[in-house]
Amino acid sequence: MLTGYNEFIEIFGEITLANVVQIVLAGLFLFLAYKKLRDYLLKKNESNRRKDQELAEALEAVRKYPEYRAQSIAIQEKLESEIQGLRDAQEEQMQHLTRMEEDLRRREKSKLRDRLIQSYRYYADKEKNPLQKWTRMEADAFWDLFREYEEAGGDGYIHTVVQPDMERLGVVDLDDADAVAALMSSRK
Repeated sequence: MLTGYNEFIEIFGEITLANVVQIVLAGLFLFLAYKKLRDYLLKKNESNRRKDQELAEALEAVRKYPEYRAQSIAIQEKLESEIQGLRDAQEEQMQHLTRMEEDLRRREKSKLRDRLIQSYRYYADKEKNPLQKWTRMEADAFWDLFREYEEAGGDGYIHTVVQPDMERLGVVDLDDADAVAALMSSRK
C-alpha cells in the first residue's frame, strides 16, 4: 500500500533528525546569505545609478560650458557697457558742476568787484569824502571784501587802480568820537 515507501527508505533511510536540522539550518543560512547579498547588491546598484546620474549631469554641464561661457561674456559685456554709460554720465555731471561752480565764482567775483568799485567811488571821491579818510570799521569791511575778491580769483583793475588809492586813505579809530563825527559831517 505504501507505494514508494521502500524507495524512500532506501534513499533517505539513514537520515536522522540531526541531519534534518542540519539541512534546515543550512537552507536557512543560504536563505539569509542570499538576502544579505541581494540587499548589498541592490544598495550597490542604487549607489552606482546615483553616481552615473551625477556623472551624466556633470557631463551635461561640461557640454553646456561654451553656452554658459557665452552667456557670461554677454552679461559681462552688458555690465561693462552700463558701467561705461554711468562713467560717461558721471563725467558729464562733473563737467556740468564744474561749469556751474565757475559761473558762481564768476558771478560772486563780479558782485564783489561791483561792491569794491562802489566803495572806491565813494571813499576815493574828494567831493563825497573830502577828508579822504574812513573809519576802522569801513576799512576792515572793505579789505575783507578785497580778500574775498582775491580768493574768488579777482585781479586786474582792482589791484592796479583801486587798491593803491584805498591804501592812501587815512583811518579814523572809532574810539575818537570827535574825529568820527567830523568825518561823517564832511561827507555827502
